[in-house]
Amino acid sequence: MRPGDMATTTMTSTTEKKRPRRPRRNHIVPESGSLYDVMHEHQGLSLFVLPICWTDLHTRLLGCRFVQLPPQNTPTPSSSNSPRRSPARTSPTVVEIGRYLDTLMTTETSRNIMMKNRALRNIMMTLFPDHLSKPKAGLAELDLRFGGRLYQKAVRCQVLWKHPDACLSFDSATTWTSSRSTNQLLASMNVTVAANDAPILAYVSRSNLDCIRNNCFRIAPGPMKSYNGPVHQLQKLRSKHLIPSNPDEDQYFIAAMIAMAQKTVYADGLRSNIISPRDVKVRLFTVSEEENTFLVYTATVPAAFLMMFHEPHKAPQENAKFDIEFTSVPVWPVLGLKERLGKALGEEVVGGFDELNIETYDEEEEEELTSIPQVTTSPKRRREALSEVLNASFSEDSNCDDPLGKRRCLEGRVGVVR
Repeated sequence: MRPGDMATTTMTSTTEKKRPRRPRRNHIVPESGSLYDVMHEHQGLSLFVLPICWTDLHTRLLGCRFVQLPPQNTPTPSSSNSPRRSPARTSPTVVEIGRYLDTLMTTETSRNIMMKNRALRNIMMTLFPDHLSKPKAGLAELDLRFGGRLYQKAVRCQVLWKHPDACLSFDSATTWTSSRSTNQLLASMNVTVAANDAPILAYVSRSNLDCIRNNCFRIAPGPMKSYNGPVHQLQKLRSKHLIPSNPDEDQYFIAAMIAMAQKTVYADGLRSNIISPRDVKVRLFTVSEEENTFLVYTATVPAAFLMMFHEPHKAPQENAKFDIEFTSVPVWPVLGLKERLGKALGEEVVGGFDELNIETYDEEEEEELTSIPQVTTSPKRRREALSEVLNASFSEDSNCDDPLGKRRCLEGRVGVVR
């Protein structure tokens, strides 16, 4: 061996010694019954995907079950023989709600999704102005946390209502953290986080979900930008697997409920890894245009289920399965819709209402009529009143402030009534 070759070998060995080694990844063995264990058992299937790509298999593996309740058909006005007939004297508010319902329940593809969402907001604002009057503008996007990862805008809802005055208290005894030092810090004090943006109700459009599923896969064109038939048929088959077997039991609703529950139990709205596990009751609803009904879904997500997503390598200590109850609410007739939908959603969401007395919105019409002063006098009386005012204005003993004073008093009353 020549001296030059020996020097090259020495330099190569020195370079290899100085090369830093890659740190070894900590291998975590998942417990039996954890989410990692479930995905390992079904490793040939695509389970770790966005909620829009979930299938009926996700519903079964997560331990969720849909339970259909009897429809909420009462109350209805006794004088209505047909579902869309209104009484002789119809309030303008009822007519306006009927127009919004026609826009919301239409099956025409030419109708824009934004028009239907705007109609739904106006319906809920009119029916429940005190509690559901300020929905989130635009498309509502919810984050989804899985372990230490946060997937932003994973779940999308058309309309989202937030709790007006909810407040979460994170106690050190029930707070789970990923860092021991953070846990010790929280143990010395109580962290109270305002959760005014905690979701209380969400609306998800089924027609919008079908449109996204049918167009979520990209189809590459063929040579010379020709129609690629084989790829089109393949993507059509993939989209068909995403459609639920029962449209009323859509797996996307489960993902939306999980995202709503996580936003409630996590501190600072999923921005931190601090969680206060507890059972969370969530609600969402959708529309069935074919049946002209609202579908209201209610579920209580247990704390053990939320901890499965927080620690996917650990098995739940308690029962993590839960049922999703749903009921249908007919939209016609308009009179009684507030009471029917309120009974399905619950008073804690829509506020108090009288189930026995149907809201007819006649009081608003009467207030509008009474706010406008209506004075009808004959022409002879008008001439007499005018002559009295003219004679009084030229007399020395008359008080010039009386006519103006009475006019100011009338204007004040009108303003108060309005």
